[in-house]
Amino acid sequence: MAAANSLLRTERTRLWQDGIFTAVGWSAGLLGFLLPISIVMFLFYRGAAAITWDLLWQSPRGFPLGSSGGIRPAIEGSLALVVIGLAVSLPLAVGGAIYLTEYSASDRLRRTASFCAECLAGVPAIIYGLFGYSFLVVFWGMRTSLLAGGITLGLVMLPIILIGAYEALRAVDTKYREAALALGVSRLYAFRKNVWSKGRAGIMTAGVLAAGHAFGSAAPVLLTASVVIARSGLDLSSPVMTLPSHLYYLVSEASSLDQAYATALILVALLLTANFSVILITSRQEGRSIR
Repeated sequence: MAAANSLLRTERTRLWQDGIFTAVGWSAGLLGFLLPISIVMFLFYRGAAAITWDLLWQSPRGFPLGSSGGIRPAIEGSLALVVIGLAVSLPLAVGGAIYLTEYSASDRLRRTASFCAECLAGVPAIIYGLFGYSFLVVFWGMRTSLLAGGITLGLVMLPIILIGAYEALRAVDTKYREAALALGVSRLYAFRKNVWSKGRAGIMTAGVLAAGHAFGSAAPVLLTASVVIARSGLDLSSPVMTLPSHLYYLVSEASSLDQAYATALILVALLLTANFSVILITSRQEGRSIR
């Protein structure tokens, strides 16, 4: 009888503990889901009314600067910086991931490269900005320009894409490589036909995540590419406006909070659009690969 009572108490204690952990897990999950949703909804509530056609297609004006007009040069500058950064980082990162997963025979090299990439991904963005300013702007004489800022953002994106591409390619089952090589085809052909088709969805996701991270970074471009005001039109040797830096100026000078909320909402909307687009593309590619 005593043993049965002890087992009953143990079972009740286990159920009680399971209930607590389940409640904590659900609470944490709901908090993690509702927090970003609430931020987006707050930005929509405060900034949606200020989004007009003039805001999207005109240059900032007024006094203080940005209290009226639009943010078209900032949108153009941000997109141009990310495109240049991807052009710099994507070939290097994907090429490095391909070498590490397909051609490198040294486990020590793979572990060292992965460790270094993870360390670089955790470096604050301001450090990349200081490096870009001292090495590109001052030492190489690029001055504050679109090219210097794009290369700096490429350095910011490089470790993120490298880690994502390496993990995406490594996740492909080795049986696909072994089966292709057993048929006598070259390693490049086996990679192109089997590994790349199954790992490119993860590589695209890593690229979009890195681009989103760079798109919202203000510190690197403040030191290498950004100015308070710039005309529409892009020149590699000239500085540009960016959405994060323009938002920083609007908030720090308290010139127009309506413009600030609208700029923040547009910035978030562009990031969400890019993420949803890559999710849609990768899901379609995965569906085709399964069929």
